[in-house]
Amino acid sequence: MPELRSHEAVRTVAVVGAGLIGAGWAVQFLMAGFRVIAWDSAAGWSDRLQTTISNALSNLEIDEQRQRQLLERLEFADSCEDAVASADFVQENGPEDAETKRSLIEDIANITPEDVVIASSTSGLLMSDLQQACRAPARLIVGHPFNPVYLMPLVEVVAGELTSAQVVEWLRVFYQSIGKKPVVCEAETTGFIANRLQEALFRESLHMVDADEATAEQIDDVMRFGPGLRWAFMGPFLTYHLAGGKGGMRSFFESFGDTLALPYSRLEAPLLSNGLADKVIRQCDDAYQQYSADDLESWRDMNIRILIRELQSLEDLPAS
Repeated sequence: MPELRSHEAVRTVAVVGAGLIGAGWAVQFLMAGFRVIAWDSAAGWSDRLQTTISNALSNLEIDEQRQRQLLERLEFADSCEDAVASADFVQENGPEDAETKRSLIEDIANITPEDVVIASSTSGLLMSDLQQACRAPARLIVGHPFNPVYLMPLVEVVAGELTSAQVVEWLRVFYQSIGKKPVVCEAETTGFIANRLQEALFRESLHMVDADEATAEQIDDVMRFGPGLRWAFMGPFLTYHLAGGKGGMRSFFESFGDTLALPYSRLEAPLLSNGLADKVIRQCDDAYQQYSADDLESWRDMNIRILIRELQSLEDLPAS
């Protein structure tokens, strides 16, 4: 494949697909100083995008003058071709449907020069499946963010079978340059890393609600006042490494390894029957219906900002 466009040459970013994730990326790229050209196939998408971006900037407590300056760099394209034709980088955020996404990525690849990297925000589809029959498939890669994109640092970078190693490193450096924390996934598996972990926890939560062992609100409170506090700055392996005391993970396994075979966890997903879905919906309504979606999003964004600021003041692990 040809030499990739340099990071310094990236001035214009195309955001294809302007829903929740696309809008979040647009905010991220605008704040990083890029010109952003957006496009979506849905009716009324541009008005919704404008509103979503404005709300996000307000949640970030950016003053009105600065907001106007940022929004001046946002453009709305009439077609996918118009959006990506002059782009130096493309972030695709189409529907999470394999055929739709494959067709969209193929269109983008046919329009853009071969030195432009194309990243997909897919949350679980494999790039190896999406890049088949595409023009210059070596430059196609997954860049999976987390919501809200403009606040959550993590991006999972996942190559397909035909993705160039040069593209993996290019995207890692690019995301890092705009304030993200890219994790390059060595294996291409459905759901990548984070969603596999999240969904395992959610499946267990659904089992407990289904069996009347806990309510949705109780599970949320247990997580945010318990494990979630530790998980904000250390993962499950370090947590259990410390639980083993001075002997670390070896002592943990020696002391508690047998309990891993106990039926704490039910690995298969519960049947999402109408009854279970209604139960979960009712419990969530009971717990949170007094708040509007806008209020909850503002509360979420404020608390993530506070948490990130505080985490930045924490010391890193001591040097070995």
